[in-house]
Amino acid sequence: MTAESKAAKPSLPPSPPLTERQEARRRRILHTSARLAGRGGFDAVQMREVAESSGVALGTLYRYFPSKVHLLVATMQDQLQHMHETLRKRPPSEQDPGARVAQTLMRAFRALQREPHLADAMVRALTFADRSVSPEVDTV
Repeated sequence: MTAESKAAKPSLPPSPPLTERQEARRRRILHTSARLAGRGGFDAVQMREVAESSGVALGTLYRYFPSKVHLLVATMQDQLQHMHETLRKRPPSEQDPGARVAQTLMRAFRALQREPHLADAMVRALTFADRSVSPEVDTV
């Protein structure tokens, strides 16, 4: 990114941190999103059903995630965070750096293979993402 493009981007004030209750609500929503996507892919994630299954009002869901694409990109961020935590707890055992990278990638591919519908939903969300989702996509 050039200095000009950084300067051209409007800077939003940072969001206040979530309270414990809000974070728990957000986690429930992400868990529900992953469960529904794991069952039937992108099309199975319906915002109304996510809200009902998470025990939140539809308006509340939209305050956390303005669209299904935002929700699924956040779900991907969450899944990648879980994968990262697992790798931190059980790092690759190979001595050779290249072999460690290969072992890490194999773990990631196996995780995606175990949940093909979830993987498909997350990739489709990235494909459909527009500029409004770009800050979230950048962290993936």
